[in-house]
Amino acid sequence: MERPWLKVWPEGVPTSLEYPEAPAYQPVLEQASQSPERCAVAQAETGTCLTYEKLATLARGVAAWLQGRGVGPGSQVLYSAFNTVEAAAGLIGVWMSGGAAVLVDPLTTSEDLRFQLEGRNIRVAVASPEFYERERSVLAEAGVEDVLVLTGYYEGGSPRVSPLGEALTLSGSWREPSLKPREDVGVVMYYSGIAGRTMQTLHTHFAVVSSTMALTTMLQLGRPPTSLVVAPLTHILGLQAGLLSSLYYGGTAVLMRRWNPTIALSSSASWRVNYLSGAPMMHEALLAEAKSRGLPTGWSLELGVSGGAPLKPEVQEEYPRVLKAPLVQLYGMTETWVVTFQPKHLAHVKATVGIPLPDVDAKIVDPERPTRELGIGEVGELLIKAPWLMKGYEDEEETRKAFVGEWIRTGDLMVMDENGLLYFRGVRKRMIKYKAYPIFPRDLEIMLESHPAVEKAYVYGEPHPDYGHLPAAKVVLKPEYKGMVTPEELMDYVNKRVAFYKKLRKLEIVDKLPNK
Repeated sequence: MERPWLKVWPEGVPTSLEYPEAPAYQPVLEQASQSPERCAVAQAETGTCLTYEKLATLARGVAAWLQGRGVGPGSQVLYSAFNTVEAAAGLIGVWMSGGAAVLVDPLTTSEDLRFQLEGRNIRVAVASPEFYERERSVLAEAGVEDVLVLTGYYEGGSPRVSPLGEALTLSGSWREPSLKPREDVGVVMYYSGIAGRTMQTLHTHFAVVSSTMALTTMLQLGRPPTSLVVAPLTHILGLQAGLLSSLYYGGTAVLMRRWNPTIALSSSASWRVNYLSGAPMMHEALLAEAKSRGLPTGWSLELGVSGGAPLKPEVQEEYPRVLKAPLVQLYGMTETWVVTFQPKHLAHVKATVGIPLPDVDAKIVDPERPTRELGIGEVGELLIKAPWLMKGYEDEEETRKAFVGEWIRTGDLMVMDENGLLYFRGVRKRMIKYKAYPIFPRDLEIMLESHPAVEKAYVYGEPHPDYGHLPAAKVVLKPEYKGMVTPEELMDYVNKRVAFYKKLRKLEIVDKLPNK
């Protein structure tokens, strides 16, 4: 297949890499062996730092604690944490136990959490205290028996809860698991965009390592990535593009628990951050902060990377003038990790999500006949082939539908230019993006239709210049309930059960639904 992107391939970047057959935690242990005293993870708000040696020691303790509760290869561990240095150790500890980290956004609320845990035999969790306190009853109902809380002191309760300090005392008893990196699952995510509904998406340890290596190679930084990690560690932007891109190469990941542009600006300078990834709104806010306050002493940014939603051209234009670094875009999905990237030497091109990473192939096909490839300049569905695509969904039939041979169907409509640069043109799949968070309309429709007054529901996204789309709904009532319930009541019925980004912003009661 012709690969037009090779005409603009960045100088010095190989088009193919050699990937180690290693579990996802191995690169971190190697860095701990080579540079034990270097700062691995830092807390932006407090300046707290864990060296690579301390990070590895704490992760071993978490792993030993999990192994003591029966976790090993084939087990799933619920992982839900805000961005803290302890959370980084907790995630690596899950991998070191041999278990798979089931990533759940810490802002997930009860109804979503019940759905994600139901029938999956998840018995152990590693979580932030706020998540545990808010959802402890749901965890208990779902069969979670033990929770390791990442900060604070807890004991007893149902589920049984242990403080992180208890795990630290166990670090010497860790037993390295016997893992097959290309087969054993290391990460489980729930946002199944191609399938269009919430279900588990399974990724191997090899996928974690290889995808991160390919992405980091394309960054072309002058020194190991020292990144400001703003996106949640339960999201690809936070996990792959933020945390692991630094840890795998001996850099420092500066974690932000909650977004604050003032702290982001000052901590980036203090830690000499050279790489910053996040959603467009984060870059916009940082740009505004820098224009207002000026750049602090120590500012060392080399590259800004935006993903998860369209980036405004004017932000990309102004960014290098104010923040002294180019701003580029990347593209990825839950099922694929990051697969395209806009190289620095093409940062002047607006609205592109870039070219394929090393070892990635891409093609544009007829959405109705995915075996028919389209030409340059024609809009069609993007198909991707890469060494690190998902192992599959938990639903085998949905997995089969997602692939055309070795190629995965993204459900996104794109066009490729004569240099292989890709441009987003819309979606075939039913998905809403709010602040880079994916939302599946069908999930919300099912919830609305569980209300006794609702006959049928249709959920869609209303375009918003800053947020991407706002979730909205049209609802047909059962005849006997007409005039008896209000839109506000139905919105509240959904909104008190879902995470903040899934909340309906508008609801209209209608006589007939539009064609989906």
